[in-house]
Parts: sequence; structure tokens; C-alpha cells
Amino acid sequence: MYAWYNLSMREKEFINKVHKHLPKEIYKWKINDPYHGGVPDTFYSGPEGHCFIEYKYTDKLPSKSTSKIKLNLSVQQRIWLTQQAKHNIFTYAVLGSGDRVYVTEDFTIANVTLEEFNKNSISFTVFVEVLINFCLGEQYVKKQNKK
Repeated sequence: MYAWYNLSMREKEFINKVHKHLPKEIYKWKINDPYHGGVPDTFYSGPEGHCFIEYKYTDKLPSKSTSKIKLNLSVQQRIWLTQQAKHNIFTYAVLGSGDRVYVTEDFTIANVTLEEFNKNSISFTVFVEVLINFCLGEQYVKKQNKK
């Protein structure tokens, strides 16, 4: 029970970190729906786009490049995310660790190797920039960079 609580708190802290770096122009909804299984952690929207994201977080990465890192998506989460993706709604699973973020739209994978994580993950800063671009568009970012 303690390990789940600890993992849950780290994930919550990671989500809060993302939200603190997003501008107020992005609508941020931290979803907590105990009545509807599989609903992702968050919904983001802006004039250019909207998406659902299921976050996962791990403190420690394995040392061997072939070691597997569990994505820990529940069966209900996999079904929900896949169904929404089939309806052309942008849905993502995000695995964070330290300052690295691994993003996928493949909800069938159970884990990734450390090598895959390192090769395909992006920095936290880049993740936030991509999410801002997605929701608000490049024009917003260009305006902010001129300030």
C-alpha cells in the first residue's frame, strides 16, 4: 500500500510540475473520476488543439539498457485511450523520470527498455513547449519569445 501511495504522489507532483509550466491560456483539467474507470489523468485545451494525457512516473531508471520499464497502464486505461484515439481525439501516455519524458500513442505496449526510453524520450522543457504549441499554436510561442 505504501509503495502505491508513494508512486501516486510522485505522479501527482510530476503533473503539478507540468501544470505550473503551462500558461494560463491553456485550460488544464486534472481529472479525478472514481466512477468511470480508465479516464486519463488530464485534459488540456486551447484554440489550436486539445488532448487527454495519462501520466506515469518513475523515480529510478534501471541501469542495464535492456532492462524493461513498466508503463503500468491498466486494462481500462488502455481501452479508454484506444477508443478515444479511434474517434480522432488526441490521446497520449506519458512516462516521466527525472527531467526526461517518454510520450506514446501506442497503448498496447506494456513496457519500454531503458535503451528505448533514452533514445525516444525528450527533455521536460521540450515536452512543455510541444504541449504549448499543440494547444496554443506556434504564433503564441513566437509572441512570447519576442517579449
